[in-house]
Amino acid sequence: MRAQIRLGSVSGIRIGLHYSWLIIAFLISLSLAGHFRMNNPEWGDGVIWTTSVFTSLLFFVTIVVHELSHAIVAKSHGLPVRSITLFALGGIAEIEKEAGDARTEFWLGIIGPITSFVIGIICLTVLYGFGWRPPNFPRTPLLAMLMWIGYINIMLAVLCSGECQAPEVKLMRPTGCKLPRL
Repeated sequence: MRAQIRLGSVSGIRIGLHYSWLIIAFLISLSLAGHFRMNNPEWGDGVIWTTSVFTSLLFFVTIVVHELSHAIVAKSHGLPVRSITLFALGGIAEIEKEAGDARTEFWLGIIGPITSFVIGIICLTVLYGFGWRPPNFPRTPLLAMLMWIGYINIMLAVLCSGECQAPEVKLMRPTGCKLPRL
């Protein structure tokens, strides 16, 4: 999948957006606005929408970091990486060549979920350090963002840990979940 909107590059890896990303970014922002409004009715519309949009953008930054982790492992094993594209269902690190051994394939698959898990744990640890305790909803926008980003990244790490079990998907690795072969 080719990016239609170029965002730049990191270590020679082009990063871009597919137009479908704009649709999902809008829908995530809309969903978050409802979520934040329900849990913090005292926030004004401006605060709710600003928090929703920033949370949505931060979520996609974490997807780029997830995909960059795949790309960094690939490059460290001599596999060329063409680009990273964000699209409606997540992201793709376009790795141009197959891994030469099972160990490399394993690390290519598992590093993204590990990265997402670490991001989630960091967000929730910071949140906890500011005095938040579950099951309460944070009362400030920044803490609400951290909670959502923390939980969604841990959830994605758990759900997408099957990436390393799908060797039939070698050249492109979507952030979306893949079912293990039975």
